Amino acid sequence: MSFELKIALFLALVAVAAIAGFAFKLTTGRAKKVASGNQINLEEIGVVKDGQPVTKLTTRVTFLQFSTDFCTFCGPTAKMLQALERSDENVTHLEVNVTDRPDLVSKFNILQTPTTLVLDRDGNIVSRIGGAPKAHTLVSEIGNFDI
Repeated sequence: MSFELKIALFLALVAVAAIAGFAFKLTTGRAKKVASGNQINLEEIGVVKDGQPVTKLTTRVTFLQFSTDFCTFCGPTAKMLQALERSDENVTHLEVNVTDRPDLVSKFNILQTPTTLVLDRDGNIVSRIGGAPKAHTLVSEIGNFDI
């Protein structure tokens, strides 16, 4: 194989990797609407908030965040969602660590953490956010719910 061909293959590989990375960057953190309307069973998931099990949703929109122990963006995402919860009485943030819960990873098709499911008052999944959510995505998701 000639030197020029090796260089051309290397540059092509770099270009493909750059395009894939750029595409991933553009799509991560954005909400994707969920048409299925699956309903979350909080008891089955084992959601705990402030040391108490959560069995019922009481706000207009709930951000259910799936995290792991080794996730870089999970902590900052949780802080952002907690701040949003403190500033808007219509919002609840719940977090579930799925490090030792492969059943939930499989059930909700969690391919990256954080993954955040956006729920309505009845616990129906309205949309999902893969990766750290962008601030404008969260504002948009809250605006998608009728009061």
